[in-house]
Amino acid sequence: MSLVELLVVVAIISMMAGLLALGLKGMKAPAIQGAASQVTSGLSLARQLAISKNTKAALFIANDTDNGRIPYRHWAVGYSNRLTGNWTVAKKWEPLPEGAFFLESVTNTITKPLISKSLGQPFTPIASDFVNSATITMDSKAFTSLPCIMFASDGAAAITGNATAIAIRIASGVADTNGDVTLTSTNQYYFVETDGIVGRIRMRAPESYK
Repeated sequence: MSLVELLVVVAIISMMAGLLALGLKGMKAPAIQGAASQVTSGLSLARQLAISKNTKAALFIANDTDNGRIPYRHWAVGYSNRLTGNWTVAKKWEPLPEGAFFLESVTNTITKPLISKSLGQPFTPIASDFVNSATITMDSKAFTSLPCIMFASDGAAAITGNATAIAIRIASGVADTNGDVTLTSTNQYYFVETDGIVGRIRMRAPESYK
């Protein structure tokens, strides 16, 4: 093989590797968008339940591995019994698409909130990563500090302090059964926002922020 032929082969291999990398990178975006769509539907269901049953309802984010759940990837919707205070599952636990996980929840996302976690470094989410959490009994199981987005009986999102909105960030990465998560991108994520007045719910991509 001549030097020219060798250079041509190397160039072709480099181009193919670049196209493959771009393709793999682009595959993650639909997973994040699909996950955000799931969560939007889940929050809408929780809000509808709160209004129709005149009680509290919430979307919960798993933080344990019971019954095969993957922490910070599985989610469920439940509503409270006004007499007993116990909760009933309205939508059973289900996972986000592969490659997506719940990173955090934040308030007042007027400007683009940066991701503070390191790329590619596994970490264990903590309670303070999520604005709201609940200690509840749901379907005879006790949950402690379960991250959630909760709605009051009038359909408004239950937000503490002076915040006017709350949003869940769904990020690109891996959540394992040990409770650790790993970011694979700091640019590919979606927020699903709801406000504390009328409970309006919407998806927002990074490019929609200032």
